Amino acid sequence: MRNIWRYLLVGVMAIGGAVCMPLSLYASENGEDGISYDQVASQEEQVKAQEVGVEGMVPVYGTDVADGVYEIEVESSSSMFRVEHATLTVSEGEMSAVLTMGGTGYLRIYLGTGVEAAQSDISASIEFVENEEGKHTYTIPVEALDMPIDCAAFSKNREKWYDRQILFQAESLPSEAVLVELPDYEQLRQEAKERRIEALRAEKEEAEETTEPEATESTLPEKPAFIEMEDGEYAIEVKLSGGSGKSTVNSPAGLIVKDGRAWARITWSSSNYDYMIVGNQKYLPLQDEGYAVFEIPILIFNEPMTVIADTTAMSTPHEVEYTLTFYGDQVMSKDETPQAAAQKVVYMVFIIVAICVFVSYINKKKRNGRR
Repeated sequence: MRNIWRYLLVGVMAIGGAVCMPLSLYASENGEDGISYDQVASQEEQVKAQEVGVEGMVPVYGTDVADGVYEIEVESSSSMFRVEHATLTVSEGEMSAVLTMGGTGYLRIYLGTGVEAAQSDISASIEFVENEEGKHTYTIPVEALDMPIDCAAFSKNREKWYDRQILFQAESLPSEAVLVELPDYEQLRQEAKERRIEALRAEKEEAEETTEPEATESTLPEKPAFIEMEDGEYAIEVKLSGGSGKSTVNSPAGLIVKDGRAWARITWSSSNYDYMIVGNQKYLPLQDEGYAVFEIPILIFNEPMTVIADTTAMSTPHEVEYTLTFYGDQVMSKDETPQAAAQKVVYMVFIIVAICVFVSYINKKKRNGRR
C-alpha cells in the first residue's frame, strides 16, 4: 500500500512540475531548429525599415582606406536605432568603429539578423559600454564602408532582438583618407530621385485612371483656406520649423489664389526633396532639376501647419516632419519680394553693361573713321 502511495506522489509531482514549467521554455521550441523566436521582434512590432545606401554604391574595404582614426557618418535603417556619433579606426587593412547611440534603449548588438542572434550564444553579441556622458557605445568590426551591414539590437524594455541595417559612408571621410575613386554619389542620388518621382507620377496617374469606390471624407484632399483676395499670384511671408535645421524655404513664398482659396509655392534651399505630404495627399515637385519647388494648399494662416517632406539628402529617402507658418497679414505683390527686386537689379546691371558696350563700340567706330 505504501508503495502505491509513493508512486502516486511521484506522479503528482511530475505532473505538477510539467504544469509549472516556465512558458518561455515552450516558447523557445516554436521551431524545429529550437530557436527562441519569442525573443525576435515580428514585422508588426518593428517600425517600417528604410533601405540604406543608394543603387550604384561600391564597397570600400580596409585596404582602400589610409590608416588612421576618423569621424564617419553612419546611416541607419531605423529612426529608433540612431547613431549619434561614430569613430572609425583603420589599421593594416582592418577596420573597427565605436558607435555612440542617441538613446539607451538597447543592451546588445549582434552582427547578423535577429534570428541568428537568438540562435547564437550570448557571448557572440556585443554589450554596450557606458561613456562619461552616460551614453551607450559599441565597438564593432567593420567589414566595408558603403555596404549595408546587418545587425540586430536587443531591446531593454521589450527583451527582443530587432533587425536593423547600418552603412558607414565613405564620402564623409576626408578625401585623402580614401585611396580609391568613389562613384559620383550626387549623380547617383539625383538619378534615384528621378526614378522615384517618375514612379510616383505613374502611380498617381494609375490611381486616377482606376475606378475607385466613392470617395470618403478621409480620402478627399483637405481644402485650402479661404482668402479674401482676387484670384492671381502674390507673395506671403512663411516660417519653417522642424527637421535638422539645415534646410530652409524661401520667404516670401509664392501665394496663388484660385477660386478664393490659398495655395503656396514653396521653394526649398536644396534639390533633395522628392515629395511633400499635406493632410492626406502627396504632392510632387514642379520641376525635376534645381531647387525643389512644390505647390501645396495652405490649410491655415498664422498658425503652424504640419507637413512632411521626403528628403533624399541621405543615401536613402527619409520622411521628415516640418511645420510651415503662413502669415496672412504679410501678403504682398509678387513684384515686391526681395527675389523680384534682386531680379530687377540683375536686369538693370545687364542693361547698363549692354549700353556701355554699345557706347564703347560707337566711340571706337568714330575714332577709326577719323583716321
